[in-house]
Amino acid sequence: MATRRLFKQVPKFTIFELTLAEQCAIDLWNGVNYVDGEEMEVSDEEFFIDFALPFYDLVKNQNTRNLITEFSIRRLIRVANLKALFRSANPTDFQAGIRCIANDIVPLYDGMISKTLNLTPTGYGTRALLELGTRFVTPIKAPTRNGNYRVPLASRVLFFAIPDMLLFNFSNELAEAMLFQKRPQAAIPFFMETLHTGLILNNGLHSMELPPPNIMGSALYKKIQKTDWWQRRVLDLALLLHFGVVSARPQLHTKARQIVARKKTISTP
Repeated sequence: MATRRLFKQVPKFTIFELTLAEQCAIDLWNGVNYVDGEEMEVSDEEFFIDFALPFYDLVKNQNTRNLITEFSIRRLIRVANLKALFRSANPTDFQAGIRCIANDIVPLYDGMISKTLNLTPTGYGTRALLELGTRFVTPIKAPTRNGNYRVPLASRVLFFAIPDMLLFNFSNELAEAMLFQKRPQAAIPFFMETLHTGLILNNGLHSMELPPPNIMGSALYKKIQKTDWWQRRVLDLALLLHFGVVSARPQLHTKARQIVARKKTISTP
């Protein structure tokens, strides 16, 4: 594991910052780009259908034919703007990644549920990310320092596949802004711990609720609703906005200010 370095911590966000981030998350849930207001190819809710439904089917029955597909992963790559990984000298091995989910991630998940593995709260997610991130890469004779991992891709896939595992979206841009190590495989343990601390610090997140479903079945929706996935989604966006990695369109800023103003009016005796 890499040595600890002086990276930036998750700040204590203001009510406005969290509200703005939540408005961005609501847009993504409904398939709207929070930057320009345009319709997106896939919504966050649809990604759960693409990834969580097959994953939990796999947990129930290893012989299920309802598996995560390369098509779904490629759609996630496009929506998450991860196209740069296709320019790597090491090809992405989609089928190896899909097999890894069945052969390695499901047993890890079972160990988490049964509490038979002695890992920290972020340890399960860290192990899952590194395992899947490695398997997504086609082996080559001359490995490179960074080319043998697909940590950002693995984090996106698992974030939607396993909402009840403590996982955070990892992006190279956010990691760089927070001064984490440039090698994702070295940064990810510290990244996970830091965001978990930030999740606890920003207790205002806990009053935020998952938006109602548009197309999702009630069983999956209730399963997600019982987790802190929505709070982690909002935290992810609050960090991206705070460190200038992304920006929200002006209308969302206005809406967030109005919501905060109404809350202050209601709370004033």
